[in-house]
Amino acid sequence: MKKIRLLLISFVVVVAAFVGLIDTKEDAPTASVSAAEPALASTELVSDSMKWTYLDDQTTDPNKGTWYEEWNKKNGWVYSHQWLDWGEYPQEFSDATWKKHTGSPKFSTDASIADAATLDAKDGKAGPTYFFRYLFDLPNPEDVKTIKIVVRYNDAMILYLNGKSVDSFFNIPTSNYKNNLEYGCQEKVDGNSAKAVLGDDGQYYFEETIYMEDVSSLVDEWNPELREFAIAAEIHCSDENDTDAYFELVSFELNPAESELAETEAVKSVAVNTGADENSVNFAWYAKSNAPGYVQIAEGSDTSGAFPLDQAVSIPSTQANEAYTKFYSSTYYSNKATYSGIEPGKSYVYRVGSDDGWSQTYELKTQDISDGYEVIFLSDAQIGTGTVLTDRLGWSTTLDKAFGAFPNTSFIANTGDFVDVATKENEYDAYFYPSQLNNYPTATAVGNHDVSANYGHHFNEPNASTLGASAANSNYYFTYGNVLYMVLNTSNTNNAEHRQFMEDTMAATAGQDYDWTVVMFHQSIYASGKQSTYEDAWTRQEQLVPAFDDLGIDIVLMGHDHCYARTYQMKNFSPVEGVTYEDEAKTVAVDPEGTLYLTTSSASGSKYYDLVEEYAYLAHREQSYVPTFSHLTFTEDTFTMSAYRTDTMEEFDTYTIKKTKTDESKVITPPAASTAPKAGDTTSVNTLMWVLLASGFALSALYLRKQSKKS
Repeated sequence: MKKIRLLLISFVVVVAAFVGLIDTKEDAPTASVSAAEPALASTELVSDSMKWTYLDDQTTDPNKGTWYEEWNKKNGWVYSHQWLDWGEYPQEFSDATWKKHTGSPKFSTDASIADAATLDAKDGKAGPTYFFRYLFDLPNPEDVKTIKIVVRYNDAMILYLNGKSVDSFFNIPTSNYKNNLEYGCQEKVDGNSAKAVLGDDGQYYFEETIYMEDVSSLVDEWNPELREFAIAAEIHCSDENDTDAYFELVSFELNPAESELAETEAVKSVAVNTGADENSVNFAWYAKSNAPGYVQIAEGSDTSGAFPLDQAVSIPSTQANEAYTKFYSSTYYSNKATYSGIEPGKSYVYRVGSDDGWSQTYELKTQDISDGYEVIFLSDAQIGTGTVLTDRLGWSTTLDKAFGAFPNTSFIANTGDFVDVATKENEYDAYFYPSQLNNYPTATAVGNHDVSANYGHHFNEPNASTLGASAANSNYYFTYGNVLYMVLNTSNTNNAEHRQFMEDTMAATAGQDYDWTVVMFHQSIYASGKQSTYEDAWTRQEQLVPAFDDLGIDIVLMGHDHCYARTYQMKNFSPVEGVTYEDEAKTVAVDPEGTLYLTTSSASGSKYYDLVEEYAYLAHREQSYVPTFSHLTFTEDTFTMSAYRTDTMEEFDTYTIKKTKTDESKVITPPAASTAPKAGDTTSVNTLMWVLLASGFALSALYLRKQSKKS
């Protein structure tokens, strides 16, 4: 019933959008604040009157039965009762049966500790996990700029504010926890630990002070009137023989004194995007100064000495738009610039910024591509869907493994979901942590979790179109060597616009010499996991596949499903028959017709989905529950992909396309009149609306028939 409800809601939203009931072009709503309401002063939430609920029975998983359980996430219990997912679906969680505690926020398995609520320890043994919740009302969440938190715990902890984890390891294993009821920590908290503090009550604990610079989770874009918030914590014991557990919230101060806060960097979030071709690179960065910024770049590879300013070219940034404010008053500005003098095969050093502050010196590595080149393909780092720091570690490890194995890579192809919450800059900080992102360009595709102006501030994509636009970006294209890449923003569901963009791009590049055409976007249309069961995947497949067939697209790169999938050669929605293979395993196809569709899994390990039914279009599917990436190589007449799991670096899939016939033309003649609706063209819009209505009813009938067969 839930999937039917989702289907019908989605269908109604689409129809309403086209008849003008919903304006899908608008940004997400923001909370309003009355001018009469005063700014929130420094406020301490911790008091002896706090009312907590906690779960200590050691057998109940609080995520069980929540909406998030369906999505293989384990923290559906950490939100307030008022929280809605996507503004529509109730949280479906209740702590009504949990134990209650009013007073000092102190919990221990040691009943002798004064003012502490006693946690259950069966047979004198603690754990594996204890759960805590505190709800509070906040009339003006928009006025909170930063939060100071002081906590004590034994052995390991994850702390949440309104569903989002606070940025600290808090002694949890670097691999995070696979489920809620799990033992484990980095270091046992006892008298043998140099970091452990022995309290007056005889309790050993770690104590940490955290300053939250990103408090955007207090303002929910889908439910801006939310005024009930949750502080939640989970305490994990070291092992099954552990006897003590401890959690104490010492301080939770809204808007502490600005003098306590750390200095902010002059320049951060340095992004390197692929340029319009292999001879250009696009840069974007954040700077505290709104003075004109520059990219300064020179040939070389030494980043340890003084920057070679006398040999460098300086390119001014084209903009300095206000991006966001960190803490109280550290405003960051987004800068963008392009350098078009790249010679593949040479190394460069560069820095970005201005005389008000420069970044460190980075090396930009390029490869000789005269005989072909290599690409690292990955997706769905989605920093923050686990914990920010463990996701950052997983993401960084994947890039370390990928570039360690393939150091001659030319660029990264990333099909989106860089962060979990599109407006959370601390998640972007973690995404930009790996050094490889400063050394190699990335071709970026916006994911559904990235749709906000923050994405556009962070990335500088070439040849941007007016088609496929959203708050994040729009469609764009670039060429690299002998390959044309078209990148679609499929969070914009106007697939007629996407087709028009591809037709226009292929016409505009018809005079260029390329051997392969690649399309990149986020939402997989030939998936192997649960995303394949949703109506939006069917709709995109129904409307985009004919365009790919007509335009002769060779390869489509996608993500979103958090499972790996490789299709057969596909044409007209079916595997191509009669393909000639060089090998018995059918992994080397010679002059095949149709399009190859690749969907990659999580690049960080932040979240996985389970595989569903094995569809007829799947040549290979995989869910190893470890981060993965693919290595792609392009030559004049071959394309080869190999997929790897990062824990063992095992190659678990490989496939090659060989072209022996001359591809006489990649020129596609667009129709005389575009089928995409134009501004003010009410006839075409109304026609499209009725087509969508008919398609929607057909899809609904198809879905219900499919479900009845399953049952």
